[in-house]
Amino acid sequence: MKKYVCLLLLAIIGCTNPTNSQPVKINEHDKNADSIEVVTIVKEFFKSFDDRDLQKMNELLDPSMKIIHHNGATTNREEMIAIIKETKNWWPRTRKLSEIEFTGSPNMAVVGILNEVIFSLPNNKTVEERYRETWIFKKTGNQWKPVRCHYSKIMVDKHSEEVN
Repeated sequence: MKKYVCLLLLAIIGCTNPTNSQPVKINEHDKNADSIEVVTIVKEFFKSFDDRDLQKMNELLDPSMKIIHHNGATTNREEMIAIIKETKNWWPRTRKLSEIEFTGSPNMAVVGILNEVIFSLPNNKTVEERYRETWIFKKTGNQWKPVRCHYSKIMVDKHSEEVN
């Protein structure tokens, strides 16, 4: 029996291709062209978003892009651009992106990020919002495009499985 288990393990190991199946996890500062490119796209997206540069947002995002918002709503690229156009109270904001992680393969990449936004409202009021985001990128030809983003609002600092 041990002999068959060893042969099975050997066959499984022999059939895997570690160079293609193992994602590489690095942080933002490592020198990897793909990680630098996709992280730059995320940063450019937020700059264009904050500036309401809808043309730049349109260029950066894949037409099939899906955004899953912290409240569970889903929008695509065109819907998100329309929402931004229609928003009347677009408050100035500052944004800090940190804890950036990249995991990727030759044609797919995932970027995780902590997004902290401080909105400047009238009467010197500020509102701070913190989100954890996951961006999924697909490489077509030589170009990376985000195809899905999911973000969750940080509402607690510690997770629990207790039912209240």
